[in-house]
Amino acid sequence: MELKDYIIKTVAISEDDAKFIADHFQGFSLKKGEIILKIGNVSDDYIYLSEGLLRTYLYDLEGNEVTTDFFTSNNMAFEVTSFFNRTPSETYMETLTDCKGLKISYEQLNQLFHNKPAFRDFGRAVLVREFIASKKRNYAMLNQTAEQRYQNLRTNKPEILKNAPLKYIASYLGITDSTLSRIRAKI
Repeated sequence: MELKDYIIKTVAISEDDAKFIADHFQGFSLKKGEIILKIGNVSDDYIYLSEGLLRTYLYDLEGNEVTTDFFTSNNMAFEVTSFFNRTPSETYMETLTDCKGLKISYEQLNQLFHNKPAFRDFGRAVLVREFIASKKRNYAMLNQTAEQRYQNLRTNKPEILKNAPLKYIASYLGITDSTLSRIRAKI
């Protein structure tokens, strides 16, 4: 899916406005395993990921790596707190596959927000969708079993199961590798 089509699918907007917005993004490609944001750096990329899989992660108090989010193809990908607050990131962002897409800097994004009201609507729609997904994930960690969380991931984002190492999936689901293996064997 092209960015223009993604914008049109996300918010009511004219094709001309969607094309105008998409034309302000620059293309990129990355290899599997690249760290594109480090803890302590300020996120400056608002990314439309056309192909590939990204993840964000951090280390818990015991030094264990914990996957905090996955970003799949045909979606926006950015570290929201660092990007919008202009503060150092508390997570890393890494490519789990070769990735291609389009990106725009914070400064360029703000220029579009001020000059193109339709882009504000798009940005708001993306933020609301991400906020809702985050809340649902938080609730699921409290009121769903590990098997239910795995089934939801399997249903809603199967590309993660195909492309992410099991240890990343397990940490994202809040379970151990062995628990994930038992769930997978059972299903």
